[in-house]
Amino acid sequence: MALLTASCIDLDISGNSVYSVLKTLADMAYKNGYVSDRSAFLQTLLLREKQHSTGFGSGIAVPHGKSAAVTHPFVLFARKAEGVDWQASDSENVTCWICLGVPQEGEDDQVRVMGNLCRKIIHDDFILQLKQGNSAQVQALLNQTLSH
Repeated sequence: MALLTASCIDLDISGNSVYSVLKTLADMAYKNGYVSDRSAFLQTLLLREKQHSTGFGSGIAVPHGKSAAVTHPFVLFARKAEGVDWQASDSENVTCWICLGVPQEGEDDQVRVMGNLCRKIIHDDFILQLKQGNSAQVQALLNQTLSH
């Protein structure tokens, strides 16, 4: 899994719907060279949301997908002040997104990273750091979490 860089973090993501936020995340993945086809990766993310919301609760969503368009595993982070209705399990609007992408054959990476994130996302202090940290703080927090 690639470590987050400053270009993988957007603390004021545009979009006010599931589609528009996912489209912006797919654009970020493409601009960072993680996906060869932004439309194909967007469709992967949209299909995953259609199956079941990735809204984890506490204002956090973890959109993710496995796709042939993904050239190597990656993580992106985005945040915005105004929440977006994500059909989350607790009905809270989402203000933070941790987007994961893995190549078609990369399931082990995705399972490990999702496990690491899920163990952290349940802690209020971790959530608070995601919601309030600056770019460098969020980058360090997620890189530390993902490297375990």
